[in-house]
Amino acid sequence: MEITSKFKTIGYAFVLGAFMFACSQETQNETNAEVNEAQTEMNAEIDEAEMETRTAYDDFSAWVDTNTERAETVTKDEYREMRAEYKRREAEVEAESSTWDDETRRAWENTKAEWNEFENKVQKRLGKIDDIDVDVDVNRDNN
Repeated sequence: MEITSKFKTIGYAFVLGAFMFACSQETQNETNAEVNEAQTEMNAEIDEAEMETRTAYDDFSAWVDTNTERAETVTKDEYREMRAEYKRREAEVEAESSTWDDETRRAWENTKAEWNEFENKVQKRLGKIDDIDVDVDVNRDNN
């Protein structure tokens, strides 16, 4: 009887160990699946943020390309408006620059250089243009 009891004890221990192993593997697999899902969601959010940033830069770059082509025909008033819009857009895009890769940074520097070249051409053609255009009417009585 002692031998049967020992076999039962060993059998129960073996079965209990097998169940414990199966449960821990299942739990580990579930945990790994949850971690993988969280990483996938995080990567998707990062990709979306990078895409938004890249789209903002691409829009800005296209705007600069379109407007710099007008260096020979732009008027002073148009230039003032364009410069104000450039500064506004530049600040928005610059705020996102910390997340850029090296290629985007180089493209950004090229875009700014293109705008500077445009400004130089316009100022050479039209002269120095102040940001603020003030019309002052002075009425003097010559008594």
